[in-house]
Amino acid sequence: MFFFIFLLSSCKIFSQQEATVEKSIFNIQLGTVGVWLNNELKISNSLALRAEAGLEPSWFVGNGSVWHPNFRLEPRYYYNLSKRSEKGFNTKNNSGNFLGIAVNYRPGTDVFSSNNKGIESYSIVPKWGIRRSFAKNFNYEAGIGFGFRHETDYGNYGEIDLHLRIGYNF
Repeated sequence: MFFFIFLLSSCKIFSQQEATVEKSIFNIQLGTVGVWLNNELKISNSLALRAEAGLEPSWFVGNGSVWHPNFRLEPRYYYNLSKRSEKGFNTKNNSGNFLGIAVNYRPGTDVFSSNNKGIESYSIVPKWGIRRSFAKNFNYEAGIGFGFRHETDYGNYGEIDLHLRIGYNF
């Protein structure tokens, strides 16, 4: 009897796989303002490197807006994948909570403008966020962070990164 119980519990342990980030995920995402193409590449079981190119606006009070490219590298630590898996929640396509450090480069070029020129800038923003997958290949993300921004012609500022996006995984 003891051997039978041991055998059943061993089968259960070996059949469970550790929750891990996906090997590689390509996405297109639309945000409250902007569009982005990105790839998350697995570094370890809970760490992914996100590379992203997007088009987003900058607003100038009383003077219109500029739509400019944004290039981002962001290591992400998905800290609750195992817990989600144990509770039976979806972890597909990196569905979990994450901590990240977004490193952005915005060249001084503009794609669309209303009387303004783009401003070259660099930023580093630590952030927290969630990512969830639904309906097979769709996802949504929400995140918030506060960091440092350097504008080449104007100096240094604080930067708030607040995003809400919906996307499709290829």
